[in-house]
Amino acid sequence: YGQNKCSMKTETNLVEQAQRDILKYIANNTDSRDLPKENDLAEILGVSRVVVREALSRLRALGFIETRRKKGSTIVTPDIFGVMKTIVSSGLLDRDTLRDLYQWRLMLELGMADFIFANKTEEQMARLESIVAHEDQYKQEEAMAKTEEEREAAAQKVIDLDIQFHSTLYEMTGNKSLMDFQHTLRHLFTVFFHKVEKDFHDRTTISHVDLYNLLRSGTADTFRMAMQLHLRPQLINMESALDNTQVK
Repeated sequence: YGQNKCSMKTETNLVEQAQRDILKYIANNTDSRDLPKENDLAEILGVSRVVVREALSRLRALGFIETRRKKGSTIVTPDIFGVMKTIVSSGLLDRDTLRDLYQWRLMLELGMADFIFANKTEEQMARLESIVAHEDQYKQEEAMAKTEEEREAAAQKVIDLDIQFHSTLYEMTGNKSLMDFQHTLRHLFTVFFHKVEKDFHDRTTISHVDLYNLLRSGTADTFRMAMQLHLRPQLINMESALDNTQVK
């Protein structure tokens, strides 16, 4: 058993080294998008074809290469958040990782004020105006609901509009990678919003209407300070939200 374990560890190390060597090969041969065939790569790297095949499989999973039948492996620009999206959506993240990702999201929202003010458009502002108007409508419906079913339906619409509001803010930065990141973590909005106390919006000192008005007539600095107050209840309630999730 000890020899088998040592053999497996050695093979894993070889695959990891081959993976690194293939990435170095790619970096040093930027003129071509095509990788050598497996046999040729094995000879270049000085390892077996089995090791090369496993290394290529890992790089393919990470989005560095594509393999087409009869055409071999081709180098592609990796989708930075492609693999991350699969991992985040798996439901297998532990409590600490979820906390880190959610805090990351809050940090980004606190830091993107200057980019929003530099790149916002009238079309985006009009969209935000519509969102806050409908949000107010559904909050009233939630408050006046006669049944629990009606209240839950209105509350869900408020949550959906909250997601739309913050998603639009990411879009207003003009940064595609940031938008991709927000889309990747979008499910965390619903995970956490469903878990916080029901009067979250009542305890938020800065509403979406306030944020919208600051985007219209304020400055990046005032908007940044307002976002800090707006997001504070989510930060305070984060641990209790995590307590109620399925992760350990």
